[in-house]
Amino acid sequence: MNVFICIDLGGTNIRGTWMDNSGNSGRIIVLARPKIQEGTREALAVIIEEISRDCPQSVKRVGLASAGPMDITRGVYLDPTNMPELKGFDLKSFITRDLGYELVLENDAQAAALGEVFRGCLAGRKDALVFTLGTGLGSGVIINQSIWRGRLPAGPELGHLYLGPGRKVRCGCGQTGCAETWLNASALMDLAINNKVNIKSLREFDAYLLKNDDRALKTMRQYGRRLGLYLSQVVSVFGITCIGLSGGLSRLGPYFTESAREVLAHRLNRRQWLIPDTICCSPDPEMSALWGMCALMIHDSGSMV
Repeated sequence: MNVFICIDLGGTNIRGTWMDNSGNSGRIIVLARPKIQEGTREALAVIIEEISRDCPQSVKRVGLASAGPMDITRGVYLDPTNMPELKGFDLKSFITRDLGYELVLENDAQAAALGEVFRGCLAGRKDALVFTLGTGLGSGVIINQSIWRGRLPAGPELGHLYLGPGRKVRCGCGQTGCAETWLNASALMDLAINNKVNIKSLREFDAYLLKNDDRALKTMRQYGRRLGLYLSQVVSVFGITCIGLSGGLSRLGPYFTESAREVLAHRLNRRQWLIPDTICCSPDPEMSALWGMCALMIHDSGSMV
């Protein structure tokens, strides 16, 4: 039995556990990530040590998923949009030299996509497009149960496809009109407020949906139409009709996927072979990237750095 330490390093939290190639796993450990580089180093060391103590046997390899951009080969953060304090952080040296583990490193959205095909909502599917809906819009392309990157180290950045004018909020890339700015949590919050849903956070929004509030349901239909427009473009590029959704907003999938399907059916009316046969949501979005890192290490296809 091979046991691995799997870590998901996010902007707010670092979460991790141990997993093995038989499907077993340990308790999930979550630590707040300090917003300074030295604090992040210390939190990583603590969580890896704690997971190591929980492991049923000794562990040599750590799989870590993180947002970027980063140089996957060198294991160095470049200029992370949502974690600017990590710019220049040499993650490879820290994990391998300072902590003494082998490192498998992957972009968090790519890891989440692989995780959903490995143990999530798309388990067993060969080809899939998986989108992480949350603070941003992450994407992963899976072909033959492997991450497809094109010529990009972290794979296609499908959140930066142009979805049209009208939303003036600038994306982290510096442009306006990116799909991310139309489909992220801030965009949904703005839709809800425009529809006079009296909320201060999206967690409050759930209560309105549970009461079938007309304003909240209208917000979900509008969001679903945006998502459907976006998906109609992406499936036209890749020809992959199996769609998975992860990230914090995927919990709302039952309220918006029908509207997305309606737009897809309309946009692809004369190319019906491109209409997705599957649009499903992760059973546990917080596990997506951890499952993906386990899959990478089991199949030895991770980026050893």
